[in-house]
Amino acid sequence: MDGPGLNGTNSIVRTGLKDIRNGTMKKSKQQYDKEWYQKNKERSIKQTLEWRKNNIERYEETRKKRLNSERGYMRVLWQSVRDGGKHNSFRDFDDFFNHWLEQKKVHGMKCPGTGIEMTMNAVFDGKGKYKRCETNISKDRILSSMGYSHQNLIFTSWDYNNAKGAFTPKMAKAFLKIVKERYGEENEKK
Repeated sequence: MDGPGLNGTNSIVRTGLKDIRNGTMKKSKQQYDKEWYQKNKERSIKQTLEWRKNNIERYEETRKKRLNSERGYMRVLWQSVRDGGKHNSFRDFDDFFNHWLEQKKVHGMKCPGTGIEMTMNAVFDGKGKYKRCETNISKDRILSSMGYSHQNLIFTSWDYNNAKGAFTPKMAKAFLKIVKERYGEENEKK
């Protein structure tokens, strides 16, 4: 044997990520892919768009399947949080997704605001456009003046979130006061 490699070759012997000969780290596949994509971004995007155009049915079928999965549905919600312009204190998608899983342990698939069963149905019309489903899970900031955080984000049905709108706690107290004055104490609980 006359080299650092096996069978007398001069190949580099690697175990895991370390190069035994000089102790340097080799690039991870993820890092390599990220660098390759940055160098070839335009080409990659062009190829992807071309493939989508030539395989529209397959692409749409895969897209619908992905959006109707729990992780895929939550990823769409995460992207709207990340790109929405409101303050966001979630580190990444996994942090956001784990927040959902924690709520699901407590409430299951029931909306905390209405008690109805929440869904994750990516419903499309005949033209492939996404349609709103009132029972679908929606990300709701408890205090709409604040951003997305573990404390301020709750998952509710879209219908509940839409009805709540910009209703503040002060407005809610005022509304309950009016109900109490007009209908009495027992109607406050209905």
